[in-house]
Amino acid sequence: MTIRIVIGIFAVVCGSLCGMIGTFKSYEMMDKVNERLSKEQQFDPSWWYLSKNLRLRSQYKRLYPDGRLLVQVNILTALMFACFLVTVWSFAFFAR
Repeated sequence: MTIRIVIGIFAVVCGSLCGMIGTFKSYEMMDKVNERLSKEQQFDPSWWYLSKNLRLRSQYKRLYPDGRLLVQVNILTALMFACFLVTVWSFAFFAR
């Protein structure tokens, strides 16, 4: 096994972990926001899409201006995509 393959496998594992932990942090953020919203305005934990995610983020910023969960989710998302790029490089998907 070459070093590139080992790096690729490590990047896949790290990227998966970042994605999973980021998802858990997003649900934690949703729980915190739902604690402060009325029953009609609370977020349903299923069927996530872009506008719902953006609405959750804006509500979290409004309700928790000093909250760190949004920063953690953003960092984990960036790390996940960086690991994806390392995986693409290491497995030479675009090699000629």
